[in-house]
Amino acid sequence: MKNIKKLISLILVVAMCFSLAACTTPQPSEPDQSESEGKENEPNESEPTETGKKVFRYSLLEDAPTLDPQLMNSIPSGTVGYHIYEGLMRNHVGEIQNGIAESYDMSDDGKIYTFHLRDAKWSDGEPITAADFEYALQRLVDPATASDYAFLITSLIKNADKINSGELPVEDLGVKAIDEKTLEIELYNPAGYFLSMLSMSQLCPVRKDVVEEHGQEFSADADKMVYSGPFIVKEWRHSDRIILEKNPNYWNKDDIKLDEVHILTVADPMTAVAMFEQGELDQVNVPAEILENYENDVIYYFDGANDFIKLNMDGSSELKSKDLRLAVNNALNREDFILLATKNLYEPNTRYVLPQVKGVNKDYGEEYPYEAFPVKGDAAKAKEHLEKAMTELGVTDPKQIELELLTTDTERTRTEAEILQNQIQTVLGITVNIRQVPYKQRLEMESNHEFEMVVTGWVPDYSDPMSYLELWPTNSPYNHGSYSSEVYDGYINEAITNTDPQERMDALFNAEKTLLEDGGIVPLQLRRMAMLLNPKVKGFETYFVGINYDYMYADIE
Repeated sequence: MKNIKKLISLILVVAMCFSLAACTTPQPSEPDQSESEGKENEPNESEPTETGKKVFRYSLLEDAPTLDPQLMNSIPSGTVGYHIYEGLMRNHVGEIQNGIAESYDMSDDGKIYTFHLRDAKWSDGEPITAADFEYALQRLVDPATASDYAFLITSLIKNADKINSGELPVEDLGVKAIDEKTLEIELYNPAGYFLSMLSMSQLCPVRKDVVEEHGQEFSADADKMVYSGPFIVKEWRHSDRIILEKNPNYWNKDDIKLDEVHILTVADPMTAVAMFEQGELDQVNVPAEILENYENDVIYYFDGANDFIKLNMDGSSELKSKDLRLAVNNALNREDFILLATKNLYEPNTRYVLPQVKGVNKDYGEEYPYEAFPVKGDAAKAKEHLEKAMTELGVTDPKQIELELLTTDTERTRTEAEILQNQIQTVLGITVNIRQVPYKQRLEMESNHEFEMVVTGWVPDYSDPMSYLELWPTNSPYNHGSYSSEVYDGYINEAITNTDPQERMDALFNAEKTLLEDGGIVPLQLRRMAMLLNPKVKGFETYFVGINYDYMYADIE
């Protein structure tokens, strides 16, 4: 320990861990007796062991929901997927590098890409072919797959939308394996962000024979998939840990320095900090509650997450009223929310699209500054909208309006939900009930439209406003809130087809304004994180597009 404040902090953290253990089930990161038997004297794996292994360790609050590349729909899954799968290209901290595609050609009109594959192998030694990419992209848009992420390419790759809606067979997708090492992809319209998308796990190859062998169990365990990336899954103890191991068949294995990566499930952030202090983790995010004790040691970064309340507008609740949605938006004091929930670690957000994504010549937020709702809220305007909503809904007492706020079952999200509940009820007088469920269940409930309000978030899959805005067209499979606006759809269609960069970006900004003016979501915060990192770890990167961490080229001194 470097100072008394840290010592006191660690004592408090450890005390909290014991308290938690006494009144709850053991944390998944704490092995039971049978698992820990014979392991009491394990070496600190953050340093090379007697066998020379370099092992990097970090933790997740929840287990990765899935490692099926076409079904991934969360950052924990996406971060792991980035390291075990490789696409045609690789986005390394904003730099677009060649992945399994050694080179590519583009047609003069920017619509047809021809990729030439290098001599790459799957983790079992089989060659990676163009047919593996063709099958993966067909699988992504196949209605039978039911991928939440099919929307990525439905308006981009030729016939993807018609296939996803069941109008055409998957064989008509504009993706063709010309031969074993040549893949052609035809787009509807030019898209400058297309190459960066090809780094995403959802667009990575999969082997048809492996998928068919395991069926519904494909990727459910370490031995039910094969890997194209720098690491493989050596072991997956569900709700406990994922152990990655360097892929000996990766084409660029000489540049991969880590031998293993251990990803532990640690539900309590305080426990994770204690584990870092005890040398059991190499990286950890410090909770706001104890940040002041580490303020001289943390590394700050934005993880790209834009948190908001998603509203269900399918008519099943009072949120079908636009005025009620605007009342909720204006009732929130986002400045107080940030102060109470994170002690100003996060930043309040009053718009939807992340300001840091690329605009035409500068960052989008710099080119299109916008504040949809006052950061401190507007109680008078909120009550004005509430009166209109009550008239529309035919109620005379605000207490007759009862909404459910869905969130994950962690202490942090409970705190956030209670602050939101208090602000909304205090200003509007309506009733807000909190429901907490496990993370994976929350994702499933969102996908199935089984919510009224849900605290959720989005991280861009590529650095462009479209990565946020393509979620909300009427027919988007990711439009879980059932938002529908002909005006919004028109702006998105204009952005898709317009090849003039400035006019395209104007259309995207107009779409963002339309969504917020309709009260389509309730923006909350941008996540600024405070990280502790083992000083022996080098080359560990954070990034705000699609993943939290990039440790592909990390090393341990």
